[in-house]
Amino acid sequence: MREQPDRELAWLELQQATSRLRSALSRRVAEHAGMSATEHDVLWQLANDVDRRLTMSDLAERAMITPSGATRLVARLEREGWVRRETDPDNRRIVYAVLTPAGARATRTGLKPIHQARQELFDDRLTDTDVADLRRVLGKLLRRLPTVD
Repeated sequence: MREQPDRELAWLELQQATSRLRSALSRRVAEHAGMSATEHDVLWQLANDVDRRLTMSDLAERAMITPSGATRLVARLEREGWVRRETDPDNRRIVYAVLTPAGARATRTGLKPIHQARQELFDDRLTDTDVADLRRVLGKLLRRLPTVD
């Protein structure tokens, strides 16, 4: 295999940037809203669904987590009172995660540190040209990657 240092560095820097941004975001959401960024992601997915409910498999796919990870995460959200589970009356194998009113409030609470983090860690550091370039490159990657492995 031919050595490609620029590609290797770009790959590593993408991983580092993603990891550092996610870590900073998680820390801020935890401090301000008492939840992880992943928990907020799941609540946000539910809050933005028309019925404010998703099957567990749809939720896992949208949140880009495994089905077993979604089950464990929804159990934590249930303990907080932010989500409840409902079984489909016509097919008991289908289970829905349903956002509760407390979950809707928690979702809104989590948005403030997310918006602040985006402003400080992204908006303030990138020009409009940088953002357009980033969207072009990331769009190219995302169109060629599966949603969940």
